[in-house]
Amino acid sequence: MTQYIVIGVVAVVVLFIIVYIKMTIDEKKGANSQEKQKIQEIVNKVVPGGATYTAAYGTREELTLGGGGRTVTTTTKYWYYAVAFKTGDLYLVPLSFAGGDISYSEPIHLAKEDLGMVEAKKGYTVFYDKDRKEIMTLYVVESNTKDDQYHPVNIQQKEEAEAFEHFSQTLMQEVNSANGITDIKAAKKEAKKNK
Repeated sequence: MTQYIVIGVVAVVVLFIIVYIKMTIDEKKGANSQEKQKIQEIVNKVVPGGATYTAAYGTREELTLGGGGRTVTTTTKYWYYAVAFKTGDLYLVPLSFAGGDISYSEPIHLAKEDLGMVEAKKGYTVFYDKDRKEIMTLYVVESNTKDDQYHPVNIQQKEEAEAFEHFSQTLMQEVNSANGITDIKAAKKEAKKNK
């Protein structure tokens, strides 16, 4: 019996080492990857004055539950963006991935005047319209590795993620103050009541 426990522990340790090595390799690849450079190129090309913006990689995920009776199904949708930001101004450039290529579509502009509320947390920011209806939750994180088909890039962006967090905190203060919001939870409850 103890022989099987030892074999199990060794297998878990070996698996952990393999996963750790893969993550470390992917992180090193992402430090100045072609994908990170491509994000900067896209921002420079499609965002007006793109070179004056900080460029980062961002994602959006949406989980939906479905089914009925005893069966519950979950579906997760993923969106990818080149994120361009500077004081008070934000562009999101939708990205798609096919065969190792990155393509993009027209940028979405979110100026602080267009927003009704912002909720900034570490790693993500939630944007609301003037009716306090959620537009989207955007994730801009330090480490992005090619884990599976839903995580298609190796991009390490510690400085950019920290800059986006600072940008989001400042944007939250400006937008919420301009719209008379002092308590985000209360504002969200009020918006739900008015639906």
